[in-house]
Amino acid sequence: MVCRIPSICILAAFLSLPAYAQGLKPSDNIPQLEAQLQRDSNDAQLQYQLAIAYWSRKHFDEAQRSLLTAVSIEPRFAAAYLALGYLPYGRRPQLMEDEAKGRVPPEWRDALLEAARLRRRAFLINPLVDLQILGAVISVGPRFLGADRNGHVIIAMDPFAAFVRGDYPLAYSIFSDWVSERAAKAPRDSIPSGLLWYRGLSAGHVGVSDIAIGDFQTLLDRGLRAERSDTVSRIPLMTNDFRYVLAMLEYRSRNFEQAINLYKDALANDLGLFMAHVQMGKIYEERKMWPEAIQHFQDALGTNPDDPSLSLDLGVIYREAGRLAESESTLVHAAEANPRDSRVPFHLGLTLQQEGKRTEARTAFQRFVSLAPSRYAVQIADAKQRLVALQ
Repeated sequence: MVCRIPSICILAAFLSLPAYAQGLKPSDNIPQLEAQLQRDSNDAQLQYQLAIAYWSRKHFDEAQRSLLTAVSIEPRFAAAYLALGYLPYGRRPQLMEDEAKGRVPPEWRDALLEAARLRRRAFLINPLVDLQILGAVISVGPRFLGADRNGHVIIAMDPFAAFVRGDYPLAYSIFSDWVSERAAKAPRDSIPSGLLWYRGLSAGHVGVSDIAIGDFQTLLDRGLRAERSDTVSRIPLMTNDFRYVLAMLEYRSRNFEQAINLYKDALANDLGLFMAHVQMGKIYEERKMWPEAIQHFQDALGTNPDDPSLSLDLGVIYREAGRLAESESTLVHAAEANPRDSRVPFHLGLTLQQEGKRTEARTAFQRFVSLAPSRYAVQIADAKQRLVALQ
């Protein structure tokens, strides 16, 4: 089987592991979370927490509704998209086995296609998205390897279990040991790509940048060689996914030029990769290269016009670049497109205040205070101070 997107490869690897009792521990927090959302209905994080609590009680319709609400409030909420991408496997536990055997019931095929799209979107938004949601559908644990000469049981910790628990340092340590053991016995080229993927991914989660970059560079090089050697079908073999993740790792390591070149190559191979534009826009924003930053956020919005959070990004960049009229109009559009995103009126208020439009700014800040989740305490305090100043 050829894995074409990271989430599918992760799923395939987990399917090959011995399974233990799967699922989430039933939550007792549903009434408390529902009460909190009565006060903080625009808190995407709370919506996500409630969704997982519903899921733990097998209230799958309610879980889906809360997850969809979360991504409607924050359209780039990677963890919520990943959860939506695995929800069908929660609804039908045997679905993974059906899929592995190529026996998916017809009534589930469309749902699985949509789930794969959502998982891809999660990894597109954040290649290092938290993988703990896998524990809702797959459980792995220590492997029994036998007994030593004294009859003591030998247990090997499973790094995939560490992934499910969110223990990325442990996962990285074990995968590194596996790579080192393999490298000591054979050339590096013989190390399986799947092992480098997991070691590189866990290294990225714990911030061991040189290892993560090295592993994904190896994966990219292998993919490029495979493409060049296949003159008939030119199967991508995940090459562009490796390139995109490598760009993110270079960006996090502050290697801006390498990151930009990789993002450009990724876009050349996939024009719909709007997050590459977003990331390049952020790089140019950090460097205060405003025309380039604006262009990339414009391109991101043009590629994915249904994501109103991109209008928010563009409106903020316009303000930072001193283009206040364009910032105002763009943020007004963002507010109309997603009236539940409280971040928009806050930034609109900042723009209007800079323009000297005191009455309009006061209205925007008042709307922010009325919409904002309580976890935005710092921004709420700031907005209230500005409201006093604008009296």
